[in-house]
Parts: sequence; structure tokens; C-alpha cells
Amino acid sequence: MHRSIRHLLGLAAASAIVACGLPAFTSTAHAADDLSADWGPVYSDYYGNGRAMARGRVWDNEDNDSFNFEARLYDRNSPARLCGYLHMRIDTDGELWEPTIKKCGPAGFTPFTIKAWEEDIPDSIRVRVCYWDTGTRTVTSCGKWRYAYRKVG
Repeated sequence: MHRSIRHLLGLAAASAIVACGLPAFTSTAHAADDLSADWGPVYSDYYGNGRAMARGRVWDNEDNDSFNFEARLYDRNSPARLCGYLHMRIDTDGELWEPTIKKCGPAGFTPFTIKAWEEDIPDSIRVRVCYWDTGTRTVTSCGKWRYAYRKVG
């Protein structure tokens, strides 16, 4: 699917969400019929033959007017001393929150979730995936910042 088509589908979902009382959003992927939108995958830079990866989704719950954000961080094919590292920038009314999560090893994923109500819905959520070097205790091989969620209007 071309990027412009994904964008249009995201806007259609955003319009539907506004009708439900929640602010509109855009996502980096297509929207589904239940007003949810997937984002990702977002990758770190390569380190050897490995890259860490994150993906997730954004959705609203009409029953309780809540906004939900979910991220999953995967770390496959990485050197033993490196762990996947997800850095998020969550902007709400000019306040910036920067949570991070780590995932070491190929089995499964590390989850991160946010649940907010109408007055606390973020203006935007940006994500980037890096590696955490357990030996030097530093962040390395970061990918680019990407919007996982952004309010429209």
C-alpha cells in the first residue's frame, strides 16, 4: 500500500474518532474498522547483522472514553552484550515525558502501555529504537525518530 493511501486511511479513522468525542490522531500505518491504528515497525540501525525493532498500536475505547497506546520491543539476532532499547517522547500540553524500555535476548518482547482519558491524551508520541550496550552502559546504533501517534486539529 502506498504511503499516501495509508495516510488517507489514518485520516478517515481520525475523523471517526472525532465523532466519538476523542481528539483525532494520525498513525504511521493503516487504520482498521474498529478505529485502531498500528504503527511500526521502527528499527534501530544495524549492528553487525542485527537490528532491534518495535511496533505497536493506538486505539480508543468508546465505553470509557480512554486513549490507549501500546508498544512492543523485540531484540533478535543481536550480539550478546547489546539489548534492544526503545526511547519514547510523549508530549502532553507542552510537558515532555521520555520513558524507555529494554529487551535483552531473542525470546518474546517487552511491552509498554499507556491508558489516558480525554483530558490527558498526548499531543504526540515519537519513538526511536536503539541498542543498549551492557558493557559500556551507553545507548548506540539509534534509528530515526518516528511518530507513532500525533493529534490532528
